[in-house]
Amino acid sequence: MGTLRDLQFLLREKNEEVQQRDSLIDELEAELDEKDEVIRHLRNELDKYRSIIKPMTKRVQREETLQPERSKRTAISAEPAKYGSILALYKPKYVTKPSQ
Repeated sequence: MGTLRDLQFLLREKNEEVQQRDSLIDELEAELDEKDEVIRHLRNELDKYRSIIKPMTKRVQREETLQPERSKRTAISAEPAKYGSILALYKPKYVTKPSQ
């Protein structure tokens, strides 16, 4: 066994090691707290973007599914394209007798 001085010296060394470990633990805990704060901030930002992107992507998907249907539709005119076809549709309501 060592003398009292040797034991006191070893005790001081161990105390210094413990203090160094404690200071390292404190630094690491502070770093961990900072990273947790960054993670919280990024999650909030991600939630904001998701709340914007999801409705937009749903709208775009609806538009993409509706657009082919719209492109297939054709317009129908209320009037015939040719004048002759207009006359064919016209039927007089009364018939006039030729004058004598």
